[in-house]
Amino acid sequence: MIVCSEQRRLLIIACTSTKSPDVRLLPAIDRYRGPSFRVLRRWLSDHPEAAARLDVYILSAGFGLIPAIQPIPDYDRRMTAARACELCDQVRATLGELLALRSYASVYLSAGKVYRQTLGDLCTIAGLRSLTTAPDGAGIGAQLGALKRWLTAESC
Repeated sequence: MIVCSEQRRLLIIACTSTKSPDVRLLPAIDRYRGPSFRVLRRWLSDHPEAAARLDVYILSAGFGLIPAIQPIPDYDRRMTAARACELCDQVRATLGELLALRSYASVYLSAGKVYRQTLGDLCTIAGLRSLTTAPDGAGIGAQLGALKRWLTAESC
């Protein structure tokens, strides 16, 4: 049985190399075209009431941790261990501010190993008491399935 909650949820999702080449600034959620973003946009469209209780932030190799609605240009930057280290302070500060402003019933991190490095030790981040992550080492199908299950878990 699915129980609906008025509590907010937080999705942190890694950017993708596939992007819209549109020269205009686009909201980050529309810029990225990878499979995880297709799953997310479809779910948002199909579940508007539940979507209203979901905050989406994107771990971007180019911009750090940003809200999904933030307009961004087309760019080409890969996340590397060095880049993750460069972004760590910004990402942790942004996440800390976000968690200080709002309490989340559930947090999902859909990001690979290198992207997770931007967060450092997740155990030390206050407010991440209900964190679920994408399965380590799983193929894209399993990762997308896990994302979809988490999104749908509390949909109405």
